[in-house]
Amino acid sequence: MIESIEAITRLTPNDPEKINIIQITDTHILDDGAPSFNDFDTSASLLKVLDKIKQSETDADLILLTGDLVHEPTETAYQKLADHLSVLTIPILSLPGNHDIPELMRYVMGANGHDTGNLIKLENWVIILLNTCVRGEHSGALSNEELAFLRTSLEANSDSHCLIALHHHPVLIGSSWMDAMTLINAADFLNVVDDYDNVRAIIWGHIHQAFECHRGNMTLLGSPSTCLQFKPGSDKFTVDKKAPAYTKITLKKNGEFSAKVIYLKK
Repeated sequence: MIESIEAITRLTPNDPEKINIIQITDTHILDDGAPSFNDFDTSASLLKVLDKIKQSETDADLILLTGDLVHEPTETAYQKLADHLSVLTIPILSLPGNHDIPELMRYVMGANGHDTGNLIKLENWVIILLNTCVRGEHSGALSNEELAFLRTSLEANSDSHCLIALHHHPVLIGSSWMDAMTLINAADFLNVVDDYDNVRAIIWGHIHQAFECHRGNMTLLGSPSTCLQFKPGSDKFTVDKKAPAYTKITLKKNGEFSAKVIYLKK
């Protein structure tokens, strides 16, 4: 059951002891007739991922799309994505990446019945969705308004465990060409986050590869794409041989966070 109240979404999980979230990221759906993304059929790969989710993740409470939903931001590309997602009955929320236009993304997703809130409350957890888009740039940044929203949300929900989701990576991943397109004011972001000990994890997309590190008691996690992957540790754009993937995240009532990357079979 999902209910929207302004920017706040309230969701009741299937199991009161845990919340299961499926992170889908960097779908890069192409408008019909548009140039391909490195000769990759992004729609075909997404549909395979969605079929896997439909078959295997019957206990999922929420689908979370973490940016670069489309490759070129047109209304028809977003509608194509929404049509693909219609095979699922799980609540879906999304945040924008550098390939997206946030307002257009929210308009089309909302018109197709998907929630467009940026704060989700589930039992004793809260999920905060952030917009890191900078129009015309591959790097990301959090505006003063977005940083204020983050601080206000953390302050108002200090009695809840917190998961923060954004598109751009706030820490270096050791791949120089990708690290040139990071969250440019990551220090400001992390300074806010460090003030609140209820933040359990930060997740993102953008990097097209699995990545994990820790900062204090927080887990920092990057997810692979539903289309092509980028080779870790590379100095220039290099496609990895790994299959399309998604990440299954579990949030336990006691505040524990765990995640597993699931790659499709080739």
